[in-house]
Amino acid sequence: MAELFDVQAVLEELGVDVEIVDDNARGMCPLHEAVTGKEDRNPSWFIHLETGTHHCFSCGYKGSLVSLVCDVNDMYKEIWGERFPDYQAAEAWLKQHKREISFEKMREKLQGTFKFELKEEPPQVEESHLAVYSEPPTEFLHARGLGREAAQYYGVLWDPRKSNWILPLRDSQQAKLLGWQVKGAKDRYFRNHPTGLRKGHTLFGVDKQQFQSVIVVESPLDCLRIRTAGFVGAVAICGSQATEEQAKILRRSEEVIVALDNPRKDEAGKKGSQIFLQWSAKYNLNLKYFNYDQTNAKDPGDMTNSEIEWAIENAKSGILGSKAFV
Repeated sequence: MAELFDVQAVLEELGVDVEIVDDNARGMCPLHEAVTGKEDRNPSWFIHLETGTHHCFSCGYKGSLVSLVCDVNDMYKEIWGERFPDYQAAEAWLKQHKREISFEKMREKLQGTFKFELKEEPPQVEESHLAVYSEPPTEFLHARGLGREAAQYYGVLWDPRKSNWILPLRDSQQAKLLGWQVKGAKDRYFRNHPTGLRKGHTLFGVDKQQFQSVIVVESPLDCLRIRTAGFVGAVAICGSQATEEQAKILRRSEEVIVALDNPRKDEAGKKGSQIFLQWSAKYNLNLKYFNYDQTNAKDPGDMTNSEIEWAIENAKSGILGSKAFV
């Protein structure tokens, strides 16, 4: 056992049950259900007891000990609409549990031995992985003012076991499935699948983006609400602030209508709308801003069909700068 860290002790703290097999430990994959949507029934996950590198030979989940701590404890932080492993939080967790681990030495050891970066690419997903989910129940669609046709239009599905929305994210070039966002219908639960999914590199509904005009919202479910109101091609940045990669994708449309959360009621919506002015100047976006003048709603999801129609038809030009949205 290396002196840098006690892998077996860390596994005990994480609540991961394993059996020792020579220099490795074997057990049920901690992220198998998140990766495949199914519980792990055959122990195919191995972790090396000296280096902490691990690999599930069933679902493909793999990484380092530090990434395992982040994934199992959901220690991620959001930066510009994209989630990254929070190594500082993982270190604090380990110190709280009295584990003396030098993360810098661990990185040096791992990189020196295996010649790879700790930041890993998300596991590949296939369309078939969505087969375990069903169509959203009518009661939950109606509760949000969403039509079933809108859910089908965007390919939104439902996890009946946990009452979660399944919101697919696709590649901006070929519409290949990258993964999906899991959103709780009964609580504020969010999770990106697979772990490490770079949602800031695409847009929800990117395969529906229209050449002539695109409506940009924060939440994928707001796309469904706008579709239910009769408008096609809305996309979501899956956060409150668009990334530069998302701004580049939006250049495909001649007109970009920014419909983030009401800037007069939501500070994040105000900041996100302001950032679009920066992207407009850099990438020559023809900006307009969703007009909230006729409503006190926080976002499009709280508006009636007629309010959404008015807000789009009376969108204010980005030439006005921040006066267009505050």
